[in-house]
Amino acid sequence: MGNLGGYQTMTTLAKKVGGPGTLAVVIAVSGWAIGRGAEAGRKAVKAAVKKRNAPCSTKGQVFDVVSDGEDGKSLVLRAGDQYRVMECDGEAILIEVLGGTNNPYFTSAQFLASVSAFPMAEKPNAE
Repeated sequence: MGNLGGYQTMTTLAKKVGGPGTLAVVIAVSGWAIGRGAEAGRKAVKAAVKKRNAPCSTKGQVFDVVSDGEDGKSLVLRAGDQYRVMECDGEAILIEVLGGTNNPYFTSAQFLASVSAFPMAEKPNAE
C-alpha cells in the first residue's frame, strides 16, 4: 500500500466524485448539513433539560388533606393530615407527611390534587 495514507484516500475519493473541486463542494455541503443537524439536536436537548429543571413552585409549602386517599403504592393520606412538598420533578412529587413515620414519599401531582388543594400544572400549548 505504501505510506501515502490520507493523500491516497483523498485522490481516490476525488476521482469517484469527479475531481478535487467537486470533492471540496461535497465536503463543504456535508459539513454544513451535519452541523445543522447537530445544532437542531443541541437545541432540542437544551429545551428538554430546561423543561425538566423547571423550579418547583410548591417546594416548602404545606398542604392540608381534605379527603382520604391512597396512591396505590405505600402512601395513605387521611382528611386532616398535612404534608410538605420537598421537591418536584415533572409529575413526580417528593413529600413529607407531617407527623408521619415512613417519610419521605414519592407520589404524583395528580394524586395530591385529588386529596388536597395541590395545584395541577397547566399543560403548555402544542407548538
